[in-house]
Amino acid sequence: MSVPRKKSVTAKDIANACGISQATVSYVINNKEGKKISEATRRLVLETAKKLNYVPNSTARSMRTNRAMSIGVVSGRNNLSIGFSHVLRGIKDFLDTAGYSITLLNDDSQEENQHEYVRYYRSARVDGLLFLFYEMEDSTMEMLHREKIPFFLVDESGVWCSPDQQHTLLEDGISQAVALCRKKGFQRLCFFSMLRGETLFSRKWGLFSCTLEREYPEAELTRCIFQAQGASVQELCRQFRETIDQNPVDAIITPNPRVGWMAQSAILEKEFSIPFPVRHICLAASGMFSLIYPTVTCLDMPLEEMGEYAARQIVRVLSGLPIQEHSFGCVLKEGVSTL
Repeated sequence: MSVPRKKSVTAKDIANACGISQATVSYVINNKEGKKISEATRRLVLETAKKLNYVPNSTARSMRTNRAMSIGVVSGRNNLSIGFSHVLRGIKDFLDTAGYSITLLNDDSQEENQHEYVRYYRSARVDGLLFLFYEMEDSTMEMLHREKIPFFLVDESGVWCSPDQQHTLLEDGISQAVALCRKKGFQRLCFFSMLRGETLFSRKWGLFSCTLEREYPEAELTRCIFQAQGASVQELCRQFRETIDQNPVDAIITPNPRVGWMAQSAILEKEFSIPFPVRHICLAASGMFSLIYPTVTCLDMPLEEMGEYAARQIVRVLSGLPIQEHSFGCVLKEGVSTL
């Protein structure tokens, strides 16, 4: 015996619940611009749609718009961090309402034009791409523009899609980190970087070293490079411990949650005491560090809001609409690791 399928909620149902026209609901759901709809009405429609469990018919919309109705999400190597999940939640909340699905992709190819996300776009399986906490080199960004692939990056720099854009979010956080080092008297600093094959690219290293030279020239900064390819977590932690033992420093600077977690483990294995013999600042936004004792000093950013904004903007771009400018705030959240 077949089970009858439950009737889907339609735009007409939302209109009846809100006491407005179906056309108004359609304008809001499809993010149509140029219509005089108040923010209160827009919010009412979206909240009612969520309450009624409205799910747009992506198959019908795909046929009508000649789109895949899916956005590819490409993660860096930090997709296990809580920060990643916060951004993804913001993306999903908006795309669900806009009628788009999410396709998780990776960049396992060594050739930039053969990445999985490029293949998916060329085969019309995704309409655009969102890169989360992804260390994108300028050559890759140039390729995406050359291929005319709609994309945005979401990371500690903010939400962006061009090297010419002004980035103030990460700069603010790094400036606060340098100010903390100056205030605490941390003069001997060591920046941990990971080498993957022959790739040694870190936007944060460049920003931190330049900011330190400008705002705290008395400090001494060294860069410790570790070969990550083929190395286990245990092996990397051992290398971190040896580096800490052999290079007396006041503080370690790490660029992302994964390196930050391993560095903190190495510090704790060296000596558990407060204050710590080596302080630690991670130039990343991750809720993971609030679960660690001692907590690591790191960046605090509105990650879910950033994800929602990125999803909204890529849908606007796909609709031929201009990008809406928006700024986000960043605060260096001090933990026990720098007491």
